[in-house]
Amino acid sequence: MYNMGALQPGLPNPAMIPEGWRLLIIDLKDCFFTIKLHESDKQRFAFTLPAINREGPDQRFEWTVLPQGMRNSPTLCQLYVDAALQPIRKQWDKTIIYHYMDDILLAQPSPFTLQQKSELTEQLKWAGLVIAPEKIQESSPWKYLGWQITETKIQPQKLTLTADIRTLNDAQKLMGDLQWLRPVVGIPNELLNALRPLLRGTDLATSVTVSEDQQKIIQDIASMITTHVTHRRIENQPLDLTILCGPQYLMGAITQQKIKAGEKGPVVRVLEWIAPPLQPRRTIQEKILTLAELIKRGRERILQIDGAPPNAIWLPIKPNDLEWFLRNSSDLQAALLQDGAEIIAKPLPSTTLAWMQNQNWLVIPKRSPIPLENAVTVFTDAGKRSRTAAITWKEEQTWRHQILQAQQKDSLQTLELFAVVWAFVKWKDAPLNVISDSLYVVGIVNRIEDASLRDVKNERLAELLISLQHAIEQRTEPYAMIHIRSHQWEEGLGEGNARADRLVASVTREVPLSPFCRAREAHAIFHQNAKGLAKAYRISRADAQAIVKSCPICSHHNAGAGLGTGVNPRGLKVNEVWQMDVTHIASFGRLKYLHVTIDTYSHMIWATPQSGERARDVRRHLTSCFAVMGVPETIKTDNGPAYTSGATKNFMDLWNIKHITGIPYSPTGQAIVERANGTLKQYLEKFKEITDARERIDKVLFVLNYLCIFGEDDEPPAIRHHLVDRKNNNQSMRVRYRDMKTGQWLGPVDVIYIGRGYVCVSSPTGPVWVPSRFVRPAVEEGTAERGPQHDREKNDQCDDAGLDTNGHQSTHHNKDQST
Repeated sequence: MYNMGALQPGLPNPAMIPEGWRLLIIDLKDCFFTIKLHESDKQRFAFTLPAINREGPDQRFEWTVLPQGMRNSPTLCQLYVDAALQPIRKQWDKTIIYHYMDDILLAQPSPFTLQQKSELTEQLKWAGLVIAPEKIQESSPWKYLGWQITETKIQPQKLTLTADIRTLNDAQKLMGDLQWLRPVVGIPNELLNALRPLLRGTDLATSVTVSEDQQKIIQDIASMITTHVTHRRIENQPLDLTILCGPQYLMGAITQQKIKAGEKGPVVRVLEWIAPPLQPRRTIQEKILTLAELIKRGRERILQIDGAPPNAIWLPIKPNDLEWFLRNSSDLQAALLQDGAEIIAKPLPSTTLAWMQNQNWLVIPKRSPIPLENAVTVFTDAGKRSRTAAITWKEEQTWRHQILQAQQKDSLQTLELFAVVWAFVKWKDAPLNVISDSLYVVGIVNRIEDASLRDVKNERLAELLISLQHAIEQRTEPYAMIHIRSHQWEEGLGEGNARADRLVASVTREVPLSPFCRAREAHAIFHQNAKGLAKAYRISRADAQAIVKSCPICSHHNAGAGLGTGVNPRGLKVNEVWQMDVTHIASFGRLKYLHVTIDTYSHMIWATPQSGERARDVRRHLTSCFAVMGVPETIKTDNGPAYTSGATKNFMDLWNIKHITGIPYSPTGQAIVERANGTLKQYLEKFKEITDARERIDKVLFVLNYLCIFGEDDEPPAIRHHLVDRKNNNQSMRVRYRDMKTGQWLGPVDVIYIGRGYVCVSSPTGPVWVPSRFVRPAVEEGTAERGPQHDREKNDQCDDAGLDTNGHQSTHHNKDQST
């Protein structure tokens, strides 16, 4: 069944009924059972009542009215009753009608006549709805949706709280009642925050102990419920938004002002209280940001209940301070400077608001955004391995310092924060500049002065945050928190930072690890191959191979041919020829189509997971490749539908790329990328503990491109791809080669490139790739006169190409050089 959703996400606010208006409240009797189903829908709600012990046939029934318990029944009930009230709404256009489920409230300036009551009854009766006579209310006090309404005031019907809290279930019920009462009673966050510890736990039967302070707070709230009221609105008067600042938290109210004869000033009436969340959205949320969010929330609420923005906004800020906050807070600017509402920065005297004692001002913080002159300058730092924090400062041209030992639960960040707290406590009565190389700590200190703190699970961090806030609150002088980049220089401010760094680093001296140990640690993280390890950490190939073989993961995934292997024609420079293919990784789910591209010269590889093999997926993959590898001259693919489509052709033409295709779905023409697919899959299997597909692929690409060295290369593919001064494998020798089409021996020609098992030669028609077994050195006239030294050089070049002097491939060069 399709869920129709809720039509009324909240209750109507009875405070929007003008004071003095007369009310008529009715309740519909058995609302669900008076709404009849359409004849064609009755069979959809059939059910069977089985006979006991099969003593007779089962009885089958159909619902003829709206069934209770059905998901959409409440929504259908609201729609049906609303349709029945539409004629009354149109006929009585001066009457306010609140309808929520089966409760209906009508309000108008004059008493309801017998004719109006009769019309209302007949209209509802025509729709099949029946008014419960015993629930008709015509005189004050009226009771509606849990509220008790008089001619001028509104207060909750439930005026008592259950003070006997024994289990978590009791505590949850209490907090639920208080949250529901807040808009009318105006319970500040200071009181509710003290009761929040009662909600800890998940078992409803858990025993809960209420402290004496919490019991007193519950009694205070109970007293507030009996004395605090909100008022019905003054007709034809605009609504204002008033913000009050308590000892710690803010409070908002929707208010109106009424001038009474004999009163010195206007009387302020509260229509509804608005409170910020008990828990801020951020761990450390500045009070000015909370103020901006509360103003936005109040604006939205007034617009929701009145259909117009607030007339004025009263703020607990002095005019000069308001100008400073507006210049320095974009959030406050966005909250205030809209809708043309008047901004008033002065206290709002009212007996109604007198209970909100200790009303404070939002003042300019003691924090300075720039370093202070004639102030103590302190440098802080912490060491992870030494488990110490250091504070150093200059006193009468002499450097002094303090070393703090870490507690058991301290991390590096809390150690840095510990040092800053110590500095604030020591110099609480002096201007202070604190300089740290931790952006984390600097950000905390610059936001925490007047901020609300969210509960954090780290007890040590919570303790330090509270201590820091108290230390700043007790300060009598301004302060500045400055960030400095570490290890940049040792002059000026860098000298103090370097001293603090040495203090935490010199406490302990660890024996440096050998290259073999560092290589073993690196391989445990990245699982690069032996050749890459030997190159990066300058260890022998045998040691690197031993590390790889001893790895429990790589010992099972170490049979790949590597990247760049195969005898297909390849580029003679970077981005000359690419090969591209799609391989499938079932574990990636929707992104199982892995598009792979490899540069046939540098062997740099790039892969992106896509949701298909269509042309748009090819375009996305190639665009990603261009951003990392550059734009190639030629791309070779198979004859798959995506590669031969018109959209792909247009894309290639747009980038001026020559596109070559081969046999459909045949790997024989793309041995390089096909073998790269195998290597890629093996490395993906090595990192299978990474569940996120994109993160897993990115790590594999980093390892293959930057840490591994394959085949004849002596550098990782990425370095070879991006190296400006590239060393091409050019050979100054001439050979004869066999034409693969005619079988004739041609040449002599120059050698352009020599690889393992193949040679690229320069022919009159362009470069030609020839297998090594069809190439032999060219013996030119006059060789005898050149002497034996020239012959030895030729033989050496043949050995490098894997050929003997007769043009046959030598066996000693067939060993696999990749690990």
